[in-house]
Order: sequence, then C-alpha cells, then structure tokens
Amino acid sequence: MQYHIFEINPFQQLSHLESVDSYRTAKKRVKELRNAPNLVAGTNYRMMFAADAALAEQLLKEKREPRPMGEHD
Repeated sequence: MQYHIFEINPFQQLSHLESVDSYRTAKKRVKELRNAPNLVAGTNYRMMFAADAALAEQLLKEKREPRPMGEHD
C-alpha cells in the first residue's frame, strides 16, 4: 500500500498528484505543496494511505459524522 497525495481545489474536486511508499516522504511533499508561494486560495493538499489511488479518493470523499461535543483525544 502507498501514500497517495491529492490536491483539493476550492470546488472540492480531487486531483491525484503522486503516490509514494514512505510516510515521511509523503508528509514532506504535502508540507512543501502547502507552503508553496503560488498556492491558490482555497486549495488544500491531503494524503491518504490506501491500496490504490481510486480507493484513496473514495475514502477522501466519504462523509464522516461530526465528533460529539466535549469529546477529547
């Protein structure tokens, strides 16, 4: 399984950018993308650990229930 890096534009559309094997490499790449000086307002970058890019995209699009009020980590 790999770490898949996605760009999420202001309209919530996902674009698969790349896949990497190492968590550290993926984390570093996402930080570089987020800190780029030419970043368009509203653009976000996310990484997802999954078997393939299609599954990673599906997991990112999945609706999650909000956490209960008062719940702490």
